[in-house]
Amino acid sequence: MKKLNLTRNTVILAVVLLLIVLYPLLGAKPYHLHLFILFFIWAMVASSWNLLNGISGINSLGNIGFMAIGGYGSAILAKTFGLSTLITIPLGGIIAMVLVTLFLGLPTLRLKGVYIALLTLIFADTLPTLLTQTRAVTGGAVGLHEIPPFFAGAGKIHNYYICLAAFLVMLYVIHRLIKSNTGLAFVALRDSENLATSLGVSRFRERLKVFAISALLSGLAGGFYVHSLGDISPTTLAIEPFLMGIAMMELGGIGTLFGPVLGAAIIVFGSEFLRLADVLRMTILGGLICVTILFFPGGLMQAFRKLGNLMDRRGKRKRGESVQAKVQSAD
Repeated sequence: MKKLNLTRNTVILAVVLLLIVLYPLLGAKPYHLHLFILFFIWAMVASSWNLLNGISGINSLGNIGFMAIGGYGSAILAKTFGLSTLITIPLGGIIAMVLVTLFLGLPTLRLKGVYIALLTLIFADTLPTLLTQTRAVTGGAVGLHEIPPFFAGAGKIHNYYICLAAFLVMLYVIHRLIKSNTGLAFVALRDSENLATSLGVSRFRERLKVFAISALLSGLAGGFYVHSLGDISPTTLAIEPFLMGIAMMELGGIGTLFGPVLGAAIIVFGSEFLRLADVLRMTILGGLICVTILFFPGGLMQAFRKLGNLMDRRGKRKRGESVQAKVQSAD
């Protein structure tokens, strides 16, 4: 029988996950459940955004727009046509995937670097105007309200577990994707495009693929967003959500699996904790991000790795000293 090898990180993740699963059953207040729901949704958005910016090295600034497309698509299908959220959320993700692949994925095949960032930013910036002008369908500047919940009678605790399950599934899918041949192709094109293409990696296919996957996941997150909160408007595409998404990746550690998740937790809960600071809230968060990036360019995940390595070295040194002391005492 194989011996179960549990690392420190595995134990920490298991304990954190267990606490998150049990939290609603321990008498959590509805508002605290609401914060966790926001965390799950933003962690999904940041993780899918990280596929483009971190894993593939494509400087996209439009993932909030991808989220909004999926959210509006699911909300309109559910509210106007009365479809079940089991259908509308996947359809919203597919709508986002198709539109983004056609209007961003294909054009970016001819672009590189900052020009991709500008194109995706323009894409996201034009969406509020389009949403406002199509008020008959999207509700215009007011947006859509009283969007149907996941199912009749769904409360905060139901939304909590639904969004938690969606977050865990999406994180697992991203993990498997990164470890697959497709993920290796993304990383190869990011690190050395010329070498990757010379080895047979198709820049055309892989770039379209990563745009499609990132848009699909962001669109799905948008669907969970609208059916959890019950409304959506063009303010979703305002500057603050945009900056929050970027801050989550940079603060936690762009290009890592758990970095965007950690960043989402700090931004969502930290922003709420600092609400009493009023106008200084964003200043304090901005200062934290600047200090983190200054000393740890790889984000907090880099800091945790260094701390873990330091603890391992100290542990090995203590074990070595203990063995040496036993040998000397035996002599």
